[in-house]
Amino acid sequence: MQIFSYHPERGTIGLQIESLEDLWHLDHILEEGDLLKARTYRRTDQPSDLLRPQRAEKKPVTLTIRIEKIEFHPHSNWLRATGVIEGGEDSGSHHTINLEEGTRCTIIKQWRQYHLDRLKEAVQQSTTPRILLVVMDDEQADFGVMRQYGIEEVATVHAGIPGKREPSQRKAAKAQYFKEVSTKISEYDLPTIVAGPGFTKEEFRKFLTDTGQKQVEIESVSTTGKTGLYEIVKRGLIEKVYQDSKAARDIQLVEELFARIITNDAVYGMEDVKRAVTYSACEDLLIVDTLLRTTRETEYLLEQARQRGGRTHIISSQHEGGEKLLHLGGIAAFLRFKIE
Repeated sequence: MQIFSYHPERGTIGLQIESLEDLWHLDHILEEGDLLKARTYRRTDQPSDLLRPQRAEKKPVTLTIRIEKIEFHPHSNWLRATGVIEGGEDSGSHHTINLEEGTRCTIIKQWRQYHLDRLKEAVQQSTTPRILLVVMDDEQADFGVMRQYGIEEVATVHAGIPGKREPSQRKAAKAQYFKEVSTKISEYDLPTIVAGPGFTKEEFRKFLTDTGQKQVEIESVSTTGKTGLYEIVKRGLIEKVYQDSKAARDIQLVEELFARIITNDAVYGMEDVKRAVTYSACEDLLIVDTLLRTTRETEYLLEQARQRGGRTHIISSQHEGGEKLLHLGGIAAFLRFKIE
């Protein structure tokens, strides 16, 4: 994300969207009642005297709408904002603006600190490379891309290797399997971690060496599938490739939370967290992003924790860490000292 105009004190910030992650951040920044200005397309009116209606053409216009509804579609790579036109032609009519990669827009709203923090994070994370995760055994290889909001499962390659009683066919099938996996890795052209149980991953490493292909990080996990992909993150293996992945950091924070709960060095749930903040015992405050959109009380707690020297972490609800935190009420705190 790039910022081309920054005047939050006047309520106005202009930005350019550069990635799917930027759209995810905006989904949690834009709110009902905000003004959104952007270049968009609107159908032209047809002449009323035409005997046969013609298909209305769309023409480019710049409009400002008062947002009523927001829809984020990560698999379609766009964010849709619908509302009433307040600036531009056809004022008073409804219109939908589709935000996507490359869109320049201006947001006019009451900017709160957590909005600005999220915007700053989006700009900083724009330089963070995505990471390809692959978990494989002798049956299948599952692919996931590490994004700021979590792991996007993107592909599966099935091995189809026959049993050990058919050694010649088995060898040829395994070579074909490894070729398909390496081709898929090349398609993404990202820093890559390959992990899995057993010896298949090591055989794949040898295949890459023998065929003169770029080496990848090889690690061990206990299973494949979605569970295996998240195991790479929870065990901290992703830090070997890149040190500043937000989703990886979020997931590890939630894992640490469960360990601290056992030793009474953390609390969860709104009432216990409020007490921790009030007593200045909150060292780190963890809150699921969706909770900020449903209650202003959580926003107040964020500010109170910051003022008392606590660190705050907004956790994505779209990955395993956020899901686990939601089961604890969506909010938790690491303690500086134990409280009764």
